[in-house]
Amino acid sequence: MIRGVLVVGLLLASGGHAFSADCKEEVSQAFSKLRSGPGFRLQTKIVNEQQGTLHMTVDYLLPDRMHQRVSLGDQATAQMETIAIGNKVWSNQGQGWSEVPANFAEVIAKQLKESVAEPSKSQLAYECLGETTFESKPYLAYKATLPPVTEERAKGDKEKPAEPANIQTLYIDKATGLPARNIVTKGDGSDTRLFDGTFSTPTDIAINPPS
Repeated sequence: MIRGVLVVGLLLASGGHAFSADCKEEVSQAFSKLRSGPGFRLQTKIVNEQQGTLHMTVDYLLPDRMHQRVSLGDQATAQMETIAIGNKVWSNQGQGWSEVPANFAEVIAKQLKESVAEPSKSQLAYECLGETTFESKPYLAYKATLPPVTEERAKGDKEKPAEPANIQTLYIDKATGLPARNIVTKGDGSDTRLFDGTFSTPTDIAINPPS
């Protein structure tokens, strides 16, 4: 079972190397501008070699409201949802809505506050790529090397060789100054997309307790 987990860790990941500090500041300003509005939407496609493809849409109404929808593969009907409002969280795993126990709700609410509502504490440094055309559209682009992900292995299993660090590329809309795309690719030079996120700021987002 997949729990309703926020994906904003990829929105403002931490770690990295020492590129120009100015580039990091430009990225921070873009996300600060995103937070200054009433809310935003993040639509993502996440590819996992073992679990397949996951599609996720997350609406945020700042400071403390979130509605997350998750589906696996192409089965859009097999959707799992999570709603967070303040310190209350509800989950629907396909069998109707139920309130999440207080201890889990507290963790989700804290993550929402720290990762979305508050200014970024990211230590990830970005390299300025300048004006870049991506999928036929012009953007300001920034690149960073993500910290390695440690996978748990069963006792007795041989340790796997370390894989190249994944690469995050952020695309900022030149006209609005807002984040537009967040792409994470494998660091092996194949440019295989592991995470493909699209930001938008719809004016009709509404997040209310489930009926």
